[in-house]
Amino acid sequence: MDAVRGLALFGMLYFHFLACLVMFHILQETREFLYYYSPIVIVSAAFVFIAGVAIVLRYNRMLGRPMQAYYRDIAVKALVLFFIAMCITALTWLAAVFIFHDDVFVKFGFLHMLSISMLIAIPLIRFGKWNILFGLLIILVGIFIIPGIHDPGWLYPLGIHSADFMDHTPDYFTLFPWSGFILLGIGLGNIFYPKGVRAFPMWQPKIPGKFFARLGHGRTTLIVYLIHMPIFFVMLWILSVTTGIGYV
Repeated sequence: MDAVRGLALFGMLYFHFLACLVMFHILQETREFLYYYSPIVIVSAAFVFIAGVAIVLRYNRMLGRPMQAYYRDIAVKALVLFFIAMCITALTWLAAVFIFHDDVFVKFGFLHMLSISMLIAIPLIRFGKWNILFGLLIILVGIFIIPGIHDPGWLYPLGIHSADFMDHTPDYFTLFPWSGFILLGIGLGNIFYPKGVRAFPMWQPKIPGKFFARLGHGRTTLIVYLIHMPIFFVMLWILSVTTGIGYV
């Protein structure tokens, strides 16, 4: 599972680098660019799905023990992620005001969505496989119903926003449909990992698999996710300033 999460993280790094190239006007957001960028939907869904599987893995292994400490652990992790997400909001707002001189900043990005989704999942974990139904329902509502609702705009975390909202935020992951994938992971995790034990055979990973497994290890994943955008930003800023390629 760590290897799959590492592969999803690697894909996310690739797509975020493409987004940075557009931000620095090194690439243009053409139809061809959007074709290569569109798989980020699959990568992001896989990342959130695996987070759901990881939650249920720990839950199943703690059955018969006091669960309050487990729920508290998930809540603390979610609140830490939300705090980091709000720091990203603040930093991107400062960059928008003082560097890019516009109003484009992260209002409700991937970490905002993931942290709230983890909190939503806590009271639903005990329903086990029923979370497949809950997750599919949220995904379908997010795909077919929410896009047709545009007011009130302050409900943008749910996916309800004005027509031009997307022009003012570079990273936007709504609770509908994305939180559905974490519930889907919890539901299917109960099938594939009953009582925390894998119910299917797994081959011995080769060198690439071991690399992605290390990249996808919990704490490593968070560190890489947090530092990659500042690294991309500094690299491309230096490139732009020193060579004149693109501009900020």
